[in-house]
Amino acid sequence: MLSGKDILSRQISRLCKEGGTMPRKGENIYHRKDGRWEGRYIKGRKPDGRPRFGFIYGKQYSEVKKRLIVIKSELYRKPDCLPIAYGSIKLCDWADYWLEAEIRPHVRPETYAGYRRNLDNHICPHMGGMAIADITPLQVQHLADSLSKTLAPSTLHGICRLLKSMFGAAAEKGLLRCTPYQNIRLPKSRCKSPRVLTQTEQRKLEEEIFSNNEPEYLLCLYMGLRVGELCALRWEDVDFENGILHIRHAVHRVPLGTEISSTKLVLGVPKSEFSVRDIPLPAFLSAILTEKKIAENGAPKDFLFKGTKTECRDPRTMQQKIARLCKNLDLIGVHMHTLRHTFATRCLENGIQYEVLSEFLGHSSPQITLRHYAHCTPETKRLNIERITPVSAHLTGKKG
Repeated sequence: MLSGKDILSRQISRLCKEGGTMPRKGENIYHRKDGRWEGRYIKGRKPDGRPRFGFIYGKQYSEVKKRLIVIKSELYRKPDCLPIAYGSIKLCDWADYWLEAEIRPHVRPETYAGYRRNLDNHICPHMGGMAIADITPLQVQHLADSLSKTLAPSTLHGICRLLKSMFGAAAEKGLLRCTPYQNIRLPKSRCKSPRVLTQTEQRKLEEEIFSNNEPEYLLCLYMGLRVGELCALRWEDVDFENGILHIRHAVHRVPLGTEISSTKLVLGVPKSEFSVRDIPLPAFLSAILTEKKIAENGAPKDFLFKGTKTECRDPRTMQQKIARLCKNLDLIGVHMHTLRHTFATRCLENGIQYEVLSEFLGHSSPQITLRHYAHCTPETKRLNIERITPVSAHLTGKKG
């Protein structure tokens, strides 16, 4: 005879096979006795102020969850729709409203996807079912302490910034007298020095690039392009006459509809307004690209680097190729952004000012550049330490 623990274990296994995932606390998704899944959402208020619920049904948990996100997204975008009762709204309901109505229309798709992941994976499972007005600073601190055991400090700081903004918006709407996000202690987020290729490593990589005839990596290594900017380049962006490369677009991978795990490639704007920039094109790169354009008979609207299934190259393909290439060379921890870091470091080693480098990289200010690249490579340290000459004649070997 099976024990209660064994029966529960079997039920969980069966539900996971049917729906792919178990519902989380505060999602308002339930498994019915007839085998179907039921999703519930607030679609309005009765005259006495009590919530009026809407219901959706499906054979699988994942199906109901997707449909629930779609319905809430459409409902919450209506200007007069605030599906809440002051003091009784659950955190997960407020999070859905705030994210869909207040945030999503004003941020990039990939930013929205990151917020949605943090809510679904880290915030709602812990306190999504709690009434937002009942949450205390102590409970928020407990959440931060719990997450700090498994997450990197930088990830935790991002989640807590999201929480702080969400509670602040609720206070502005009059849902809270004051935000529970107060005096929250977080571990310090240490800024690690980025991985940079040494000159020996760079030389090995360049030899491999030339032998494989893959000049695209040189644009990151000698112009500091982001991988999305590289994939978005068209021949019309290359001004051979004046020796300038125009950065006007970037390829992004964004969520496909409401399903965060499914994505598609889109051609959009660069990371920020400062990322739209013109970079001087080195003469050796201009010669390489000229040869490539002639060989391919490139038209102005053609992408420099085409994909196998898409018009432009997929950034993920670039990441995978550079990873394989560096693995063959025994270069550890190298990815596409490493090439950008290496470019910035070589610029500083050659005396280029932070203000100029900031414009090359498309940063909003030189302070960001300084924060990211205020470090020295071992080669630079060795070069500078050798400049310190001994004062005593005994150390120099010279006789007085």
